[in-house]
Amino acid sequence: MHKQTRQLIGAVLDLDTSHLVKSLDEAEVRRNTAQFLGLLALLGVVVIVMQSMRVGSLDIAFLVVGILWAGFYLVAAAVVYLGSPSKVCCIRISLLIIVAEGLVAIVRWVIYQDPSPDGDTIIGVLIGLTLGALLLPWTPRQTIGLSVIWIAGAVLSLFFTDHAKEFSVPASIFAYVAVTVPGIMISFFRSSRLQDQFKLHFLQAKYNEVREEVQAAKNIHERGFPKPKSSGDIRFTYIYRPMSQIGGDSIFASIERPGDAQSPVTLVLFDVTGHGLSAALTANRLQGELMRIVGEVPTIDPAKLLTKLDRYVCLTLADSAVLVTAVAMNADPANSVIRIANAGHPAAILRSARGSIQCFESTAPVLGIGMGEAFKPGIEEHPFNPGDALIAYTDGVSEAVTQQGELYATAGAVNVLEGDWADHAQRWPEKILADVQKKRAGLASDDILIVELYRA
Repeated sequence: MHKQTRQLIGAVLDLDTSHLVKSLDEAEVRRNTAQFLGLLALLGVVVIVMQSMRVGSLDIAFLVVGILWAGFYLVAAAVVYLGSPSKVCCIRISLLIIVAEGLVAIVRWVIYQDPSPDGDTIIGVLIGLTLGALLLPWTPRQTIGLSVIWIAGAVLSLFFTDHAKEFSVPASIFAYVAVTVPGIMISFFRSSRLQDQFKLHFLQAKYNEVREEVQAAKNIHERGFPKPKSSGDIRFTYIYRPMSQIGGDSIFASIERPGDAQSPVTLVLFDVTGHGLSAALTANRLQGELMRIVGEVPTIDPAKLLTKLDRYVCLTLADSAVLVTAVAMNADPANSVIRIANAGHPAAILRSARGSIQCFESTAPVLGIGMGEAFKPGIEEHPFNPGDALIAYTDGVSEAVTQQGELYATAGAVNVLEGDWADHAQRWPEKILADVQKKRAGLASDDILIVELYRA
């Protein structure tokens, strides 16, 4: 219990006034300070009237001190309102005013021989501390400090003044302490709320920064994707749906002889383990390596391409425990043949113009497990005639869980491809994605990339 109490007190005293000040507008702090000082001046006038009515006769010394007391607040309010001080300066002025009020009370006690702080003074302190805690960003530390000064001065005055027989010292001390409680509580709750608002504003600003950076990274990542090819004998199109803003699925394309309608086309579809920024950064590195490999040997076959890519992954990404699945496809219209190499990737599906289906399963393990010379992906060749299409996809499709609790798998894509192609406005990637979204249970749990390499 004592430990919890100490932690609570520590939390109260550790609230930082800089956070509270930053949470408020400068004009608002000045306006609230001026209102606070004006209300204290009005309170001073009311106290003068009340004490004059009780005394029964107007004492010049009492009147002068009282007017100076109220006038002091008005001057301070005018300085704040016209001088446009900073937020921190306004807070310091308000705190010094409360301290000055105690000094004025001492002067009144010396000159006018007031008794120890009575009802009017207690009410004034109650109103002053409560107003300050309500209108100004006082921290609990500051409010408690003012309260301690007031309690110490008021209790000390009990030993230097005479009291009536019915006067109760314990009751007076309790009253001196009690009038500070509302201000301390208000300051604590208000400071906590303002600090929460500051943290929320800070987190919102950081979130906006991160979101902008992620959007920039997404733009860079997707800028590496090739533009769909809709001319020539060999064409391709694809659909990309990352699970979040950015993912590790990617596609690389190389046209051996740009501008030649019968140029062979090489596509590499690959999937980096993981999601988000780290996977996207790795995918971008692999894009760069594929550009280097194909740039050096434009006619490289899919098996050798995957072998070189595996060596790169093993040499540069081994410490990161990154694995990559990939399928490389090369379509040559001059020879009417397509060659495929698959390294741990979901099966690619060849659909002929007549609707027959053939699947090309993995012929090698995933890239990056470090098999060295043992990594020799097999290559499969198949006739590729006009109207034929090769469809490949990442595991966001094959591992999607259907509403029956089963995996969509290769069979799900085959079922779509076996259907009649009624809507010529859609290619196979759109049709497969629509089928996955229709049958999937819940939201996507992985990135989805579906590509179609077809012959016109």
